[in-house]
Amino acid sequence: MLENERRRDPRYALHYPVIICSSRAIDRPEGWHYGEILDAGKNGMRLRVDDFGTLPVGSELQMVCQPARNRQPNNNCMPVPIKGRVVWKNAAGNQFALKYFQ
Repeated sequence: MLENERRRDPRYALHYPVIICSSRAIDRPEGWHYGEILDAGKNGMRLRVDDFGTLPVGSELQMVCQPARNRQPNNNCMPVPIKGRVVWKNAAGNQFALKYFQ
């Protein structure tokens, strides 16, 4: 569990490399981005994504997270679909938080 946790349901540090794409760009190579899940919990996650571009708070995303290894897809693992809404972003740190749709 993360120190100084203020949430009702805590998040846990993961540092899990992934390949992320919004559903709107799934068929375009430029729509895929390498990133890392920094922490995750029952209701959401915080991610760092290389050059995701414009991603306004409130954006609804349907993402496919493909486990990655050494900045390459790990095809031995099944992609995990995740749907949610961007609830905050830190452009300077290339980070955003995603609240899952229930």
